Amino acid sequence: MQQIIDFFIRNKNFLLFLLLFSFGISLSQKAHSGLYTRNIASSNRISGGIFAQITDIKSYFSLKQRNETLALENARLLAAKHKIKHSDSKDTLSRAGLMPLLDSSNLSVIQAHVINNNYHKRKNTLTIDKGALDGVEMDMGVVSSDGVLGVITHVSDHYCVAQSVLNTNSRIIVKSKKSNHFGTLIWPGDKVDELLLTEIPKIAPIAPGDSLVTDGKSTIFPRGWPVGQVIDIEDAAAQDYLDIRVRPHTDMTDLYHVYLLQRPEAQEIRELENTMTDEL
Repeated sequence: MQQIIDFFIRNKNFLLFLLLFSFGISLSQKAHSGLYTRNIASSNRISGGIFAQITDIKSYFSLKQRNETLALENARLLAAKHKIKHSDSKDTLSRAGLMPLLDSSNLSVIQAHVINNNYHKRKNTLTIDKGALDGVEMDMGVVSSDGVLGVITHVSDHYCVAQSVLNTNSRIIVKSKKSNHFGTLIWPGDKVDELLLTEIPKIAPIAPGDSLVTDGKSTIFPRGWPVGQVIDIEDAAAQDYLDIRVRPHTDMTDLYHVYLLQRPEAQEIRELENTMTDEL
């Protein structure tokens, strides 16, 4: 026993060194383990953030394609909706699926974009990125899903120009949804968010808040396309008629996705009416 005690006394410095060295190794391992864990967590946060940014960037650049797809789908639905609403055929629903528009619908719809929009002049126009090679013709109606925008007046191979409803020459036949009394929608030339409906007889049942739609008597717009809402009614200068202030459904200062409408029967109607005019 005395020898063991003497051994510890003689080697106390070395034994103390071993004890402290072992303790230091233990602390070092714990410290490195915590550091490793923190590094992994930090790395995961950084890489996760980078991948999230990459995903956001990809999503941003894919928005345009998704918007185009939605616009095309909307064009098909608009044509199908019009066909369902105005066809008397029993098999309308089966024929009004999402098929090519020119083959499946009584209303041809071309999806397009406004590339130049004038609204600060008196003779405002819309320049659109579709032309004759895309099937665009003169006198096609220009609409959004919310309302009427104008009429095509000039066509080149790849582009066309429409007379905006914010043009003092614009004349569109519209009516109240509540009756068949119709009048002429014009733009007085001042406010971009206000049109004027004229030639409505005083006996027409119309009031502020009523919705206006296209009448369908012209060969340009189909019957029932949304136009705007009545905001005020005044007596017109002409006796027995009203002047009706209208708020268009579409913001004419913020246009991009638009649809060009063509009624397939329009050409036949025009030719017939021109023949009658020549005979008169």
